Amino acid sequence: MALVMPSSAQALQMSAHGASIQSPIRVVIDASNSKDITNLASGRKALDSYAQRVAGRGFGEAASQMRAGQYRVLSVDTRKILPNPKCRRGTETVIFPKETTQVRYVSGPRSAEDGTDPCLITVEWDDAGPDQKAQDDPQSADGAVAALAEPYIEMYHSYCAARKYETTWWQEPCYKRFVLKNDGNSSWNYYSFEAWNVCRSDDPDVPGTHYLISCGRGQEAGADSPPLYSVDYAPQQGSYGNCRPVSVNVELGLSPWTVGGSYTHCDELRVYDYPEAGKMSTYFKGQTDQQRVTRHQVSVRVGQNNGRPTWSNWFNGETCAFAWEDGWCY
Repeated sequence: MALVMPSSAQALQMSAHGASIQSPIRVVIDASNSKDITNLASGRKALDSYAQRVAGRGFGEAASQMRAGQYRVLSVDTRKILPNPKCRRGTETVIFPKETTQVRYVSGPRSAEDGTDPCLITVEWDDAGPDQKAQDDPQSADGAVAALAEPYIEMYHSYCAARKYETTWWQEPCYKRFVLKNDGNSSWNYYSFEAWNVCRSDDPDVPGTHYLISCGRGQEAGADSPPLYSVDYAPQQGSYGNCRPVSVNVELGLSPWTVGGSYTHCDELRVYDYPEAGKMSTYFKGQTDQQRVTRHQVSVRVGQNNGRPTWSNWFNGETCAFAWEDGWCY
């Protein structure tokens, strides 16, 4: 693994374009290359512990679904599905809702923002969400927007996933989806996607020996999504420094309707926006054995009667082993 020196301030608002990289290898996770441990003691323990954590982060719906048997826990041996003698591989535990349509493990950088580490593993997943054909602004028979009450924002779906590598690090992405109801617009419906990512790296048996150096999370329109058109995104630029508040507020079609909030980001925040509507990613960069969080949000508009957006998600992270004798992370 390449030498990792402490991060420094740099150009943090980045494009998604860069030098070409070797094509990554994708493997779809299914019954042939993973083990379902949902009903084993280890799986139940992992799911119960995760439900408690996501409930504490404001994802009560997802926590309730976990306790109601709507999530599954898989054991994935990356040495078998993505063999590479030059890379550290092992057994991972992953947690996803049963409604997830596909989970993919990807070996190697997917794009420039993932860096150059050939051993990087990214997890991608697709899901549709509830009632994809819902008409969020009812209309009359002749197509005119019905006279309705005041607009309001509704969270119509929340969802979490998790990935844990042996005992040394874990990553827990979630999202919330919102819609602006009764917007009165006869052409468009307005939606937002709020992405969360929580990461930590450490070995509980030998504290301070493994450090988190990168933690990334992104999303884009799913292959079966109706066409999306950009409205807003946040944060709009990266930053560097000590722990500080970062806003993830976005406009949701009509002023003064906004959704979001803020979170505390520590160390470096990298923000990537893309030409494709709704596509965005954020990354923590640094060197720590403490928990780190990223959040971002996009808002989009969809043509009336075209249904709700679908999304494809990804998340990845990198760690290093700390050498006390020279003070570097390798």
